[in-house]
Amino acid sequence: MFVESAFITREFKEEQIPILEMVTCLSVVNTGTTVAVINGVSIYPTQKQILIVPDGTFSRVQLEVQYLDSKTSAPVIVRKVAYSKERNKILLIYKKLI
Repeated sequence: MFVESAFITREFKEEQIPILEMVTCLSVVNTGTTVAVINGVSIYPTQKQILIVPDGTFSRVQLEVQYLDSKTSAPVIVRKVAYSKERNKILLIYKKLI
């Protein structure tokens, strides 16, 4: 049996991240300027974190993202203005079955 998979790279500028299906591995890079807390894991600006290690399985993944102010550690309220979108960005790099 032959299974096809593909690496996908997507950047998200909002707190809402879609549910990812058939994911075999997942890394997150914080490309913004604020601390991102993803499913309880703090990821600092420019930091890369592996959330799902490639172990031969696949799963459905729902990520919850919250951004923190790096000075006060208080949650950042995301507003629909350009500068806050630039501050709150994460890059998802994942491999999924197709």
